[in-house]
Amino acid sequence: MEKKSFNLQDRAGVFSIYLVILFVNAFVDVSHKQIIISTIYKLSGDGPQYLYNESTQIIMTAVVSAMILLPFIALFTLSGYLSDRFAKPNIMRWAAFAAVTITLGIAYAYYQGEFELAFGLTLLLATQSAIYSPAKYGYIKECLGEKGLSIGNAFLMSVTLIAILLATAIAPIIFEQVYLVDYLAQLPDDYVFASPGEILQVIAPMAWVLVGLSVVEFISTFGLKYYATQYKEAKLSVSKLLLGGYLREHVRNMRENQVTWYAILGTAVFWSISQNMLAVLPAHAKTNLHIESVALLSLLMAISIVGIIIGSYASSKNSQKGIRVNNVYYGAIILIICAALIPAFSVPAFLTETLLGFELMGDAISLGLVLTVATIFVFGLGAGMLVVPLNALILSNAAPDNLGSVIAGKNWVQNIAMVSLLCITVYVAYNNVNSEYILYFNAVIALIGFSVVLKKLKSIY
Repeated sequence: MEKKSFNLQDRAGVFSIYLVILFVNAFVDVSHKQIIISTIYKLSGDGPQYLYNESTQIIMTAVVSAMILLPFIALFTLSGYLSDRFAKPNIMRWAAFAAVTITLGIAYAYYQGEFELAFGLTLLLATQSAIYSPAKYGYIKECLGEKGLSIGNAFLMSVTLIAILLATAIAPIIFEQVYLVDYLAQLPDDYVFASPGEILQVIAPMAWVLVGLSVVEFISTFGLKYYATQYKEAKLSVSKLLLGGYLREHVRNMRENQVTWYAILGTAVFWSISQNMLAVLPAHAKTNLHIESVALLSLLMAISIVGIIIGSYASSKNSQKGIRVNNVYYGAIILIICAALIPAFSVPAFLTETLLGFELMGDAISLGLVLTVATIFVFGLGAGMLVVPLNALILSNAAPDNLGSVIAGKNWVQNIAMVSLLCITVYVAYNNVNSEYILYFNAVIALIGFSVVLKKLKSIY
């Protein structure tokens, strides 16, 4: 039993180790994804020297994103059951060991120039994360207790986003500026790459960073402590799993509490439009903002994460006194407005062709680019303000013995929403719909989705 005199500072050491594990896990996953996406980006554009056009680029980027999400859907029941049934540190330890073996496979794929294999290993890396996720999130409540949920979630989100930020920025910069720039300088301007595997072989040494970090993650899991927790005794029924019985049960558990259910829907709306934006923006930026540098593109994408970190801090300030539900409303309004402004600033020629007289990483900077970057940053601020209280509401309203299932359920709903929107994007891109209209469609989804969630939460609070 947890003592009433429990002090958050007493467990700061263990929680710090936990944050290191989260950081490395996110950094490795995102770095590999960025390497794959950067490879696609360098081979995309208009002209005979490119392998892929804008539509193909959007489709391939969306497929990479979908591959990362699909295991969270397929393993929804199993991951939740494991988190409720077994000690969470053990689950994290085995998942970290799996990451070591997978990154070794990624290193092999890079050195052999096997792009399809590297592409496919993204799915395995995501499978490891899907098993990891409910235990990872549920450990906050075990380690910090009820009163530490808001601040714990703020730290979790901030550390995870810092890892994503660094991986988003650093991996493409190393990819292009350290390894690829000299190689490209030796090639004629009209050189046509034989395959994406040619690029992977050039940047292959980057794989050892992923392997090394995965080893650090695995070793760190031995620093986690076990806390008195009530675990489910029931065994997993294979027939019930295959017939969807657990799925119906978990959905019922999520819907029993209206606050939990609508908070989950709110996070699903946010992550679906964000993931879709990440899939569309690379091709959109290359076509409309004329960005050729992978490194500059990565900075464009990373600025939203800086906003999320700041927004998360603002949302969690004084959060030990209670969950600040009003921030959900403010964050949603900011997201809706910014989602509409991104294509409005990045498409008109009078903005994108108004150059400011300087270059960054070889690309000319336009007024449209600056306005787009500023809007993406504010989008991140709104996201941080929105997601921290929503996650805290989900955890605080979940029954202790169903916490793992509720978290797995949250992942399932979020990933169903993200994959569904990505499928729509793949379909419309296949039919050559302009990226501008896909981004405006994102704004419409945000408006409708958040309106439903906010109306329900307002009636409760």
